[in-house]
Amino acid sequence: MDRTFADDVGDWLVAQADSLIKDGGTRELMRSTWSVLPEVWPPDPATEVFTSALPLGSGTRFLEIGCGAGVTSVVAAMSGCERVVATDINPAAVANTVLNAKAHDVGHKVEALTSDLFLELGPEDVFDLIVSNPPLVRAREDRAYDRPIEHSVFDPGYALHQRFFHEVKPHLAAGGHIFMNTSDTMGDPHSIVSLAVRMGFSARKHHSNRIEIPGTLIGWTPAIAAAADDRGMIYIDSSIYDFELL
Repeated sequence: MDRTFADDVGDWLVAQADSLIKDGGTRELMRSTWSVLPEVWPPDPATEVFTSALPLGSGTRFLEIGCGAGVTSVVAAMSGCERVVATDINPAAVANTVLNAKAHDVGHKVEALTSDLFLELGPEDVFDLIVSNPPLVRAREDRAYDRPIEHSVFDPGYALHQRFFHEVKPHLAAGGHIFMNTSDTMGDPHSIVSLAVRMGFSARKHHSNRIEIPGTLIGWTPAIAAAADDRGMIYIDSSIYDFELL
């Protein structure tokens, strides 16, 4: 089967993250230093764009699904959210979130849980703001994975997105909002919005961002060449959608 633009960019993203995922290290982001443990997807400028666009504030009960190194949840706690819960299926990411919360003096405010989506939450765990920056690429349902890290980029058949919207309702407070990152170039926001609407949510685009990079940086594949402009640049976008239960 022919490879798509998203396949090529997704594999490039995995390769870029690979060395830091193996060894760990630190990242400078949002005027702070963040530790990154081995086997944890590293935060990057897209993390800052996503976090900065969220309506964080005093009194908000906040849940992050897929916290990674914990940047967004830690910033939520630093912004005055009343309760902050960060979940990730990767135990190393949960440990990383705890580490960064303590380093930023909000260790007492951030609850980090190893959880497959909402499985470790109880009926009493209800939030005003639920956020997620899930795998962007809607991969083929039969895609084979060589490494666990690829689950951070690829979601075969959008199975993870489907589970999210089927399981989120009991944990969303009345009048609460879900903010989820998507991408037109890397994914299929129309399918995500259609799924959410079928599950009883309204949807609106909250924030958009686009970057350009040289196509040769990724590799001059047929899909990259077809997407490049006359300067050889390609464009990767991200869009945050705001979902509210009707």
